[in-house]
Amino acid sequence: MVKRIYWVCLILMVLCLSLMGTVGRAQEVKISYSDWQLAQDIWGRSLREAIAEFERLNPGIKVEPEPVALAQRDVKFTTAIRAGSGPDVFALDVNPVKQYIKEGWVKDLTPFIEKEGGQQWLSDFYPRTLMPVTEDNKVFGVPKNTVAMVMVYNSQLFKEAGIKSTPKNWKEFRDVCKKLTKATKPGGPVDQWGVAFVLAKACFDLRFSVVLRGFGGDFLTPDWKQSALNTPEAKEAFNYVVDLILKDKVMPPGVAQVDCNEARRHLAFKRTAMKIGTMWSITEVSGFNPDLRGWEVLEMFPIPQKEGTKSKIHSTLYQKSIFMNPNTKHPEAAWKLIKFLTDKKQMEKWFVDNNMLSCRKSVNDTYGPILQSKYASVVKKEIEYADFLPLIPQWPECLEAFRVNLQAAIAKQKTPDQALKDAHEQINAILARK
Repeated sequence: MVKRIYWVCLILMVLCLSLMGTVGRAQEVKISYSDWQLAQDIWGRSLREAIAEFERLNPGIKVEPEPVALAQRDVKFTTAIRAGSGPDVFALDVNPVKQYIKEGWVKDLTPFIEKEGGQQWLSDFYPRTLMPVTEDNKVFGVPKNTVAMVMVYNSQLFKEAGIKSTPKNWKEFRDVCKKLTKATKPGGPVDQWGVAFVLAKACFDLRFSVVLRGFGGDFLTPDWKQSALNTPEAKEAFNYVVDLILKDKVMPPGVAQVDCNEARRHLAFKRTAMKIGTMWSITEVSGFNPDLRGWEVLEMFPIPQKEGTKSKIHSTLYQKSIFMNPNTKHPEAAWKLIKFLTDKKQMEKWFVDNNMLSCRKSVNDTYGPILQSKYASVVKKEIEYADFLPLIPQWPECLEAFRVNLQAAIAKQKTPDQALKDAHEQINAILARK
């Protein structure tokens, strides 16, 4: 009898434990997070560490990282979202955000923010960083990072070339590029160039825009309703870049296909002496080639300006924000992840890992490592002279029309004048569509 009771109790205990395990597994929520920086070594490592910490603090939530190539990101996201799926949480730069909001591809986060304290919770974010993610007083994303674009250069190569000061205007920049373009071995072929601009689709927007703005021009008129590519400033900037490549030959062969990562590799392995970048460049370039001693030799200077230009804006603001998929089945878990990735502690770690400024005032104004950073001091000053690219749904299409025509000029398929004229007319046609 005693033995029978023992076995009955044992069976009941096993059943209870099994049931408890089943209930525990049923309560675990699985969400996905997609980010182009997950596909990069240094950024990806930092993001995976953040996800692991989030899971430790939220044991009922499992996060599946989903790397995505930047060039394919928007096609992949929008196709999936329109089909009723896609990642629960994802990151975007400013470029496509207004299109995502207009098309309903991101979820309104206002109800979640109201529960956190509404405007009081938002007050730690710079007002300008909320502009891209806000529409009709509704907030669709939480800002994470913001920086201004600058020039990044190898101070050792400058010293070897006898260059004692950084260029302030585009004439000086051109002269410096010529001095830095050379054969590093006597009698050998040219194997070092002054600069490599990003001309491939991925990250083109942030880089070329500063050249255009540095000449006092821009892509669109201030009201973002028409192309501004018919101005003398835009023509001068366009021809300047084409001449650097085709006449001066101060950029490496194949530069028309260089994306942001290839530009970093060129700088990392001393194939070029300069690139357009910002604070993340130091981490990324150093990661490609530790022997460079990037944190010692890499320096920054503001984007050159054409002498006499009256425009205050000569750089471009980058911003990364985090969004929720309207198709998510776990909005509460998704919001927890968004809030975690953009909180003060994670922003401080993000700076340590990736040398990036935060969209939170409390981080940039009080965190010791930021206050002591020589790179942060340059970039923070330039934020005053930088602005976002047009915050309109048509912007990605406008930008691609410009880039394709610039590529045609570089490939000598069109004259620079014809290429710029075609870009101007195509952009106006895009903006005129209802």
